[in-house]
Amino acid sequence: MPLVIWAEVSHLGAKSGWRFFTAVAIYQLQEKGLLNVTDPVNSYIEPGDFGLPLIWCPMIHDKEQLGCQEPTIKQLLQMSSGILPTDDLQGTDWDLKWGDAMGRTGPWLDGNASHLDLIKFQEVLGQPLLFAPGTKYCYVNTNYHIAGYIVEKLTNMSFGSYLEENILKPANLSNTFYWTGMPGGQPGGLRKGVVPLPGYNTIFERDSGPAKFKQVNRVTWFPGQLSTQAQAAGALFSNMHDLLRWYNLVLTQPEVIGLSKQSVVNLTEPLQTVPGTNASFAQGLMVSKGPAQETQLTHNGGIWGFQTQITVWVDAVDASKSDAVVVFSNLNPVIPFGMDGSCSVLLPKDSSRIDLNKSLCGNQQGASMTSYVTDRLARIWGMPASYSSV
Repeated sequence: MPLVIWAEVSHLGAKSGWRFFTAVAIYQLQEKGLLNVTDPVNSYIEPGDFGLPLIWCPMIHDKEQLGCQEPTIKQLLQMSSGILPTDDLQGTDWDLKWGDAMGRTGPWLDGNASHLDLIKFQEVLGQPLLFAPGTKYCYVNTNYHIAGYIVEKLTNMSFGSYLEENILKPANLSNTFYWTGMPGGQPGGLRKGVVPLPGYNTIFERDSGPAKFKQVNRVTWFPGQLSTQAQAAGALFSNMHDLLRWYNLVLTQPEVIGLSKQSVVNLTEPLQTVPGTNASFAQGLMVSKGPAQETQLTHNGGIWGFQTQITVWVDAVDASKSDAVVVFSNLNPVIPFGMDGSCSVLLPKDSSRIDLNKSLCGNQQGASMTSYVTDRLARIWGMPASYSSV
């Protein structure tokens, strides 16, 4: 699998970009007969753990007359469970609670919080569903937190220990680490209290015309976020060589990590269409089709100013000949739209205008430069598909 390297950065955290590891862990347990992904989640929720009277009985908001719903494990992985995004409720009581916890000591700061602790803290099991399970797509970290809880419950292991013994070691991912903030457990340069490269956010100004660069701010990183937001939803650090090795192994030698080829097919099956894109969310990955109907796997993520994106164009005849672009960055400018809907930026040097590819403007937040760089590299290296931002 050819690799195009844009930036060599060791041990970057990428939060969302690592969810596929959690999906693989769930399918490993299915291979062992410990669960079935079509099982309802409430079959694995211990009521006493969460102060529930009898059984988890989530109901759809404003449609309580439909009774208890039963989202499945698979719907967790495909982001279609209907679960409320409790980790992104800005300005709400929960948001204030999260902010309060970030300033305390305890499991959030020492990295000892389990997924049970996290789900109890989020109080998600006491909230209504946004929609009927399986009917819509909604990107919610809590789906993967519950998946992590299921792994811990069925294996009697911490999620990090499970990953280490059943994925990282067998796959020989020696530069990949799961870290939720525990002192002394930091990967690479973090052991010295610093990220190998600092992360940055780029600030732009905008008015009726193109965006204009204002300043770059260094991001202050806080390990407590790994406990309260990431965990099984992405508390992994790695480098691009391990990431490439991981996808190559899953596509060509899944038996090394206890997966059948059918499990890989199921994991990468397009399921829920992502609004505003030509892609579908499978289970931990975005999946789309290129002009020649080749399968394109994509995921990205970021934390503390770091960004990771991988796109794999799968060779249907020989997966070992698949092409891939991996981008690691400690700076990911997102060019905001102009008030007139323009997708362009003014260069700081001479204020000349650069109009960006309209396909990159599908994201309501603006045009991601990580996606833009991936697009350009794919074209330069003659990748088999025209990249489409997801």
